[in-house]
Amino acid sequence: MARIVPKIYPKDLDANNPIGLSFPLTMRTQAQNYYTSGQVHDNLRNLILTMPGERPMNPTFGSDIYHILFEQLQDDLIQEAAHDAITKAVQTWMPAVKIQEVIVTSQYDDNKVKIEVFYSVIGWKAENVLNLEVKV
Repeated sequence: MARIVPKIYPKDLDANNPIGLSFPLTMRTQAQNYYTSGQVHDNLRNLILTMPGERPMNPTFGSDIYHILFEQLQDDLIQEAAHDAITKAVQTWMPAVKIQEVIVTSQYDDNKVKIEVFYSVIGWKAENVLNLEVKV
């Protein structure tokens, strides 16, 4: 019987070797990710918060989450549409990431929408949560 063996990335074993940039970028600091899990987390955040057409030379990169949040939909319909939009973008651009659940909570008094994305990476045992707040 076959079993999935967790991937160990060689660069994760060297804590002095950065893998990529950490976001958001700030002045006068070198925000870098030293582990693959942190870089996947940042890449997922960037994918979800980027609107299609926003990146030059790559017009299909991103998710439709902003278009959904500004629709006149009920909370349960927003939840389903957000899950579909995020899953579609992740399947296209980050196929190794699997979306388990998306929870959208409207905070009407603060004009915010909180989005929780529960995800895992194929071959990794751990599940992660990405918390986003979008001002609407």
